[in-house]
Amino acid sequence: MIDTATLQNIAAGASSDVTPVQLADLAAELLTARQKLTQFKEQLAKEIQLPFTSASPVCDIEAGYAAGVNDSKEAIRRAGFLIEGDD
Repeated sequence: MIDTATLQNIAAGASSDVTPVQLADLAAELLTARQKLTQFKEQLAKEIQLPFTSASPVCDIEAGYAAGVNDSKEAIRRAGFLIEGDD
């Protein structure tokens, strides 16, 4: 693994003493990072599915449950994630 200062020098074009082995290691590390990034993007793109709640709860327990699910939905939306049924 190449340290951050060396990476910054390579990116700036200031490092001419980089060996082919270091470049190969850097390319492998970059490929792994890109694969992980793609995986994370796919996970974040999935819509969140929350349980169904009744629009007219029949007891305090159901009302509390529905309020909790609705609060969770709102927090998830504010965080920028989609919930199943959102357009």
